Amino acid sequence: MGCPAPESWTPDNNLRTMDDRLGEGLGTVPRAERPLELDGSLLTMFAADLRELRRKAGSPPYRELARRSHFSSTTLSDAAGGRRLPSLDVTLAYVRACGGDVEQWERQWRAAAAELHTCSPVDDEGDDQPAPYVGLRAYGPDDAAMFFGRERLVDDLVARLARQRFVAVFGPSGSGKSSVLRAGLIPQLGGIVLCFTPGPHPVEECAIHLARVTGDLPGRVHTELAGEPRALHRFVRQALATEPAEAEIVLVVDQFEELFTLCTDKQERERFTTLILTAASVPRSRCRVVLGVRADFYPHCARLPELVEALQDAQVTVGPMAPDELRRAIVQPAVQARCAVENSLLATLVTQAHGQPGALPLFSHALLQTWFRRKGHTLTLAGYQATGAFDGALANTAEAVFTGLDEGGQTIARDLFHRLVTVGEDTEGTKRRIGADELGDDPALADVVAQLVQARLLVQDHGGLELAHEVLIKAWPRLAGWLAEDGDGLRAQRELTEATAAWERHDRHDTALLRGTRLAVLTDWANRASAPNSKERAFLDASVAAEHREQAAKKRSIRQQRRLIAVLTVLLLVAATATIYASNAEKRAVLERNTALALGVTSQVVELSQTSPSLAAQLSLAAYRLAPTPATRDSLIAMSGVTSKAVLQSGAATASAIRGSGQAFLVGDLERDRTILWNKNQDDLSLGDLPGGVEASMSDDGMVATIDRENRVHISDATELKPPTEMAILPGTYGHALVSPNGRLLAAAETIREQTSTASPPIWTLNGTVRIWDLADPRRPHQTGTLNAASLRSFAGSEALATSPHLGPVHPALDSNSLRVLADSKSIKLWKLSATGEPFSATELLPSGSPRVDLYFSSHGKLAVTKKSDYETMTVWDLHDQLQPTQRAPSNIGVRGLTAAHFSKTDQLVALGSAGEVLVQDIRINHTLTRISLPGRQGVVKALAFGDNDRSLVGITSGPGVETYAWRWELDPETAAAAVCKDQKVSIRPAEWEAYFPEVKFQSPCP
Repeated sequence: MGCPAPESWTPDNNLRTMDDRLGEGLGTVPRAERPLELDGSLLTMFAADLRELRRKAGSPPYRELARRSHFSSTTLSDAAGGRRLPSLDVTLAYVRACGGDVEQWERQWRAAAAELHTCSPVDDEGDDQPAPYVGLRAYGPDDAAMFFGRERLVDDLVARLARQRFVAVFGPSGSGKSSVLRAGLIPQLGGIVLCFTPGPHPVEECAIHLARVTGDLPGRVHTELAGEPRALHRFVRQALATEPAEAEIVLVVDQFEELFTLCTDKQERERFTTLILTAASVPRSRCRVVLGVRADFYPHCARLPELVEALQDAQVTVGPMAPDELRRAIVQPAVQARCAVENSLLATLVTQAHGQPGALPLFSHALLQTWFRRKGHTLTLAGYQATGAFDGALANTAEAVFTGLDEGGQTIARDLFHRLVTVGEDTEGTKRRIGADELGDDPALADVVAQLVQARLLVQDHGGLELAHEVLIKAWPRLAGWLAEDGDGLRAQRELTEATAAWERHDRHDTALLRGTRLAVLTDWANRASAPNSKERAFLDASVAAEHREQAAKKRSIRQQRRLIAVLTVLLLVAATATIYASNAEKRAVLERNTALALGVTSQVVELSQTSPSLAAQLSLAAYRLAPTPATRDSLIAMSGVTSKAVLQSGAATASAIRGSGQAFLVGDLERDRTILWNKNQDDLSLGDLPGGVEASMSDDGMVATIDRENRVHISDATELKPPTEMAILPGTYGHALVSPNGRLLAAAETIREQTSTASPPIWTLNGTVRIWDLADPRRPHQTGTLNAASLRSFAGSEALATSPHLGPVHPALDSNSLRVLADSKSIKLWKLSATGEPFSATELLPSGSPRVDLYFSSHGKLAVTKKSDYETMTVWDLHDQLQPTQRAPSNIGVRGLTAAHFSKTDQLVALGSAGEVLVQDIRINHTLTRISLPGRQGVVKALAFGDNDRSLVGITSGPGVETYAWRWELDPETAAAAVCKDQKVSIRPAEWEAYFPEVKFQSPCP
């Protein structure tokens, strides 16, 4: 089939012709489409398919198709005319306007274009004319006559290198750095230029190139360079000794990133950097250095301090080419080859390549492939599109070569590309040069290499092989997929290659073979991948054989050792048995002695703490260190409270309460009829007095209710830790008053004065009425409801504890949802409040006639603890379902009179107070964790509260003839030990130690 003439260029195929527009304006009838002469040619068959597509779409007029596609009707009509192949854009526009399958038609167009443009060109020069474009490979010095577009950048580099001795050229992969250096800069330098890439051994590579100009042996040059930083400078001066004074050597190190990707020896990397920088910077230097570095390796360069300093004012960036530079790069090489570039192709190439960093290899490869499809002396847009265009030309070339190989050849090609790419941890893949020794002598491999080199995908010279350009890694989807799916395999292959090379360098000595896990990993990979070459397979086989020999020798040695050990074991067993028995007997005796001494001291420290608290605390700590038993632990915890206790009042307290985790205390003074507010966080600072000393209640946020001797209820604001402010006095007289945990409600049990009483002070009795008050505005409380609770003894809310039936309220009790009430001396009722604070139902917890009980609630009111008077048992109640409360199994708590209780925030622990002691009980397993005895067992626990994280406990104790104290006990033994040592007044003396711990070596408890 003959080749059609090239498609002629039109100014704008998007413009519709004048005849079309005039015809539409006059309403003329479109001409009938010229019939096709079906001669069997590719063009007529393609046109026939387009016409059939239009017919299936209902044969819309070309003016309608023009409206849909935004191309002129003439252009669309010509596309189906059969005289020439329309452009891809016009074809796809035609297909979209007719509702066809765009992807199918694009494949059909490319197949037609490829077939049309494989015909012989119309000129008579033959197909062997040298191509003016180099494709993927970089332009070299021999290609300088075809290198265009970078003139300004090259001139800038030449000028910079004339002013300074060190220049680094940075640019993205594919920006043309190597071409600028090799085809642009080097031809203009003249004189001696050494151009090389670092490779895995940069110092050795430098020595090889330097030896060519010095005349020395490379081995001697390498030894000198490896030993002295100024060696390169001296060799340069030696090479130029007979040259004119102005003569210099320019060292061009291209692909400097190989210093980080291929060179694994950090010391050699630093040594090479020092060599080249020293040669360019020392006085009387006759060397200039130019580096070509991929831009994404700039952070790696910044890790070398010497290089960072040199780069401060020595950087040149290779960016995307400007439109005019792109035009010169496209047109001028073609002019050199006496060819022309079609205007539409030029415009398309400039548009697609402009502003695309790293796209020059794709750009060059597309031009090369278009050259092979040129029409006569012209490079055409159709030929360019037939290559796969800018993005697809390289992938199409690589894919065509790969799919043309048989199955074995494809496996060889995949393994080969694995060797030619290095995958970094934090950088993109880079190309890797491999030598002939790594390639081996497999004929099948040589055939695959030849085909890839012929397609210009690989470059081979001087026995080495590498990718034509790194852009192939990203542009060829198949290669990118291989690398993505087998990154670990690539690293394993690289490790095997390097280990094999080291084995060869050491004359295949056994010390260079692999062992253990490293050998197992590489052997497993090699067996799966089938990729090792003959030398690598020999290396693995030798490593496996050596490991088997070593394991066999090790097994023989182990068997001999076991026989010897068996004999020695029998001999040692007899001696060891006797020794262990004696040692254990001694340890038991020492342990029993220490335990007896520690328990004896523990029984004394409580009484001793009344006269010498510091000594008692240190003795308790020493006892715990000597024998950490439950008794010594409890003693230490008790002493942590002794060392930190504070006097709140010289006499007994009539009322007491603790706010939160111990931030503030309330202590009632009946004699003065006042209640004192203490701030524990500021060295037991008294914040002020509140009116009334008979009874006191405080909410979590500091709203306080107190009762005076006249049975009046005073409401005060102590929300901030500063002197409180009285807000209101409730009308009436009351025997008990409790504030809810959130400070919004108050419950008060009303009293009346006996008319017949002549006693002084007068006798007040409860009248069976409890009034509920709203404290949203504490200056104006208003009543929300009443309930009948004869002989009222205890309140608690869903976020509060109950009052004590014996000693008045110990904690706030109400919230806006529920009210729990101990209504009389023989029963307990749980009251429910409405949202407005009005009681509307009651559930009996214990029936009338039950023995007298003590009752306390958890902070949220979902748990309660009761203890019947004169019984050493405790019951925990689950009140989540208020209508059907349930009780857990009773536990023996070992206290007869319960005077205070407090649940932990996690509901796992409860602290129980009585006369002279405090218990911490784990309610999940009914087990006493800690028993704290008060000094002299004097005083009654009036209030308790767990500290932050439930790791400490605060309390208030008081009693007739006893001072009122605030305590803080550390429940963790180590924290208690720190508290004891922090507050020690004097250290224990050796004589005192000997008195309490005879025969035990003196060691101060507090370092």
